[in-house]
Amino acid sequence: MKGAPILLVEADPFYAGILASKFEQEHLDVVVSETVSSAKKILARHLPSAVVLDVGMEEGGGFEFLADVRGTYAKEILPVCVLTELGDREAIQKGLMLGANAYLLKGHFVPIEVVRKVKQVVSLARR
Repeated sequence: MKGAPILLVEADPFYAGILASKFEQEHLDVVVSETVSSAKKILARHLPSAVVLDVGMEEGGGFEFLADVRGTYAKEILPVCVLTELGDREAIQKGLMLGANAYLLKGHFVPIEVVRKVKQVVSLARR
C-alpha cells in the first residue's frame, strides 16, 4: 500500500508519534497534523491515501472537518478512519452518518491494530 501518505490528525504529539512510528514500521508514510486548520491546508495541497482523524480534538472542528472531507471526496477516493476517545452512541452515530469509513475508539485498539484497520479500510475503499 505504498503511495500517498496517510494524514494523521491528532492533537496529542506523544500519541501521534507512537501511531506514526507504527505506520512507518509497516512501510507507510504518514503526515501528522496537530490541528484541524493545518490538516485542511495539507489536504488542499495533496490528497493523502487516507485520513485518520480524532474528531474530539480540543480545538474542535473534527466533525466539521469530516463533513467537509465527505462533501469533497467520496469514501472510495479518500477513506477516513475516526480514532477518538468519544465513544458515546451519539458521537459514533454522528461520525458514521458523516461518512467515516471506520470509527475506532482509543484504548480499544493498540497502535498496530489501528494500522491494520486503516490498511484494511484503504484496501476495501479502493476496490
